[in-house]
Amino acid sequence: MKVITGDEFGLIKLISTQSKQVLDQYGKIDSSKSINNIFINNKIKLSENNNNSELEHEENEQKEELNLFVSSIKENYILNWDNKKIISSYKNENPNTSFISSTIKFKSTNNNTIFINGTSDDKINLVSFSNENKFINSSTYWPVDNSNKFLKIKLRGISNSLYNNNENVYCLYQNTPIVLYNIEQQKIEFKGKNLPHDELGLRIPIHDTDVIEVSNNPRLNYVSTANGEIRFYDKKASPKPSLNKKVTKSKINKIDITEDNNYLFVGDNQGYCAMLDIRKSLHPCKTFKGNSGSIKSLVNIEKKNNLIVAGYDRYVKWYDYKSGNNDKMFIKNKINCMTLVGFEIEKKADLEEEESEIDDSDLLDEEDEEDNEEEDSKDKNEKKKINTKNKKKTENDKKELGDNNKKGKEEEKNNDEEDDEDNSKDDEEGEKGEEGEEEGDGGNGEEGDEGHGEEGEKGDNEDNGKEGELDAQINDVDNKEVEKEGKEGNGDVNNKEVKGENNEKNKEEEEKVKK
Repeated sequence: MKVITGDEFGLIKLISTQSKQVLDQYGKIDSSKSINNIFINNKIKLSENNNNSELEHEENEQKEELNLFVSSIKENYILNWDNKKIISSYKNENPNTSFISSTIKFKSTNNNTIFINGTSDDKINLVSFSNENKFINSSTYWPVDNSNKFLKIKLRGISNSLYNNNENVYCLYQNTPIVLYNIEQQKIEFKGKNLPHDELGLRIPIHDTDVIEVSNNPRLNYVSTANGEIRFYDKKASPKPSLNKKVTKSKINKIDITEDNNYLFVGDNQGYCAMLDIRKSLHPCKTFKGNSGSIKSLVNIEKKNNLIVAGYDRYVKWYDYKSGNNDKMFIKNKINCMTLVGFEIEKKADLEEEESEIDDSDLLDEEDEEDNEEEDSKDKNEKKKINTKNKKKTENDKKELGDNNKKGKEEEKNNDEEDDEDNSKDDEEGEKGEEGEEEGDGGNGEEGDEGHGEEGEKGDNEDNGKEGELDAQINDVDNKEVEKEGKEGNGDVNNKEVKGENNEKNKEEEEKVKK
């Protein structure tokens, strides 16, 4: 993408956003030749393949010269970019006045190119050039009466009605609302009205800076103000703005709108640049950071989702407002205006380029096609071989896995059988041991504990003595309890019977212990 910029010292530069270099420039440093606006022919563009300024015509596809229509403070001129020569020019007749920053250009019914300039003495100056780029005449108009001594009306900008009639021009003033002026008929088509007074009964200040129309409905337009406001006008409904919203604190210089009329771009005097959603009452949905100075030019390229911004911070920046990527290029001087090269062409040119690219891609030689077919067949054969090898490998792997599983199962069975045999042996040995113990116990009983008879008797006697003492203590406690019960119930007979029963139980327990 290529951009042509005009700065405050009268220099015109052609820059490339891809290489970030100044490809060519024209002019000498002179502050009295500060450039307000630059236009190019809509049927001409710079070729993006070469760095030189080669031109392509849409219809004849022949190289033509690039002519720039330049508007500066003191003069309007047509510049041949290849030869760097001024073909025709017109200087301001009144040396005490100058052209203001905004200038528009359109073609009349006679194919004459007309420059419309706003002057510092609040007039509109028309300068017409012939189709051969020669100066014809100039004329001045005064759309609004400025005879009021108490309220000074100053012209701050002009803008053409893009989607209505080229004869209509928007005039932006200070201290008076927007005016739509018909040049040929020399009458006012539409004049806006100010908002109602505020709560204190004071008049709301008016200072319009830029205007843009809605493409689908030319009667609708958005106007920016120096107070940081955006006003929405419906020319048929009411001359008063139907919407007035504060967007920023500083002066808004430029606004632009998307083709679908859903988003509005705003650039102010302090570097604030934002994307406003019209469907949500101008709510800022995205801000573009990195601007430190006044924004003087703002262009939206909806085909590539790009926003190009330039201003007094000496940078040309381009933003991709969908992906969020951005980049910039430094220019030494403050930029007043810029125009894009290659994006002002109609859609037909883009379609022709796409068709030519398709034709070039389809026009291949037969030999190349055959080579491509051979390469494709080789690739297919190699892929088949690789697939067969992979299949064989997978089959071998499956077989190995099956064998390993069988071996594992056989080993598990063998281990289970060995465990069963060991358990049976252990059971047999346990039974034999039990039989031997029983025999040993029987022998000891008959022999009367030959090996340990004496010690066994001593131990048994000690255990029996201890148990007897415990039983005696238990009997004493029981007898005492019985005696208490007998006393309480005064039943002597019952007590005797209970004592007899307890004595019998104690004797039986002693006999058991002895045994």
